[in-house]
Amino acid sequence: MKMNYPHKPSYRNHCLCWLKRLVYLAVDNGILRFNPLGDVQYEKKPPKRLMYISKSQLQDIMNHPKLDPLQELARRTFIFSCFCGLAYVDVQRLYPHHIGTTAEGRKYIRTYRKKTDVEAFIPLHPIAEQILSLYNTTDDSKPVFPLPCRDMIWFEIHELGFAHQFKQNLSYHQSRHTFGTLLVSAGVPMESIAKMMGHTNIRTTQGYAKVTDDKISEDMDKLMEKRSNYNKI
Repeated sequence: MKMNYPHKPSYRNHCLCWLKRLVYLAVDNGILRFNPLGDVQYEKKPPKRLMYISKSQLQDIMNHPKLDPLQELARRTFIFSCFCGLAYVDVQRLYPHHIGTTAEGRKYIRTYRKKTDVEAFIPLHPIAEQILSLYNTTDDSKPVFPLPCRDMIWFEIHELGFAHQFKQNLSYHQSRHTFGTLLVSAGVPMESIAKMMGHTNIRTTQGYAKVTDDKISEDMDKLMEKRSNYNKI
């Protein structure tokens, strides 16, 4: 038996949970002989969609620096995360001691993610290196980026997407998802991506491969549609 409600699955499941509790109390107190809701199943939540921006959208952001200092800081840190995959809280907690250099002179970041406490090892892209060079990489008593409170940056990132006329609302976390999809598109092995992104389970990393496959299918559908329209002319 499946019950339909006009709300999201999380809300419906919450209501059903409380209703079942009330019915079980009625059964315990002898008001009802059995629980008629015993076989009613909770609805499965749809998998969260990974939101990211395309290469052309990222390039558009990179091509347009901002005059306002706070807007420019938001723009730079967003681009930085697109090329290193750090979530906002991890960028906030980034200190100079997290930055190292290999014997070959390649810079990297080694840090533990706030969310999972899993180590992330990230060889830095030249663009990420260039952004780092503009901020604090020597004084370990201060973080690398002089970030304000989260809400202020969230607002500036939203305004950034609005200024570039993106269809979807732009959020900081899309930079991390963009990093994952860029790596998958470049053919980087899943194990390496998982290590760079500090994932606890490689199944999380494989979600980026699905997003990329879906995008390829979507692009192919658009191409086929264009060909079909062309043949009708």
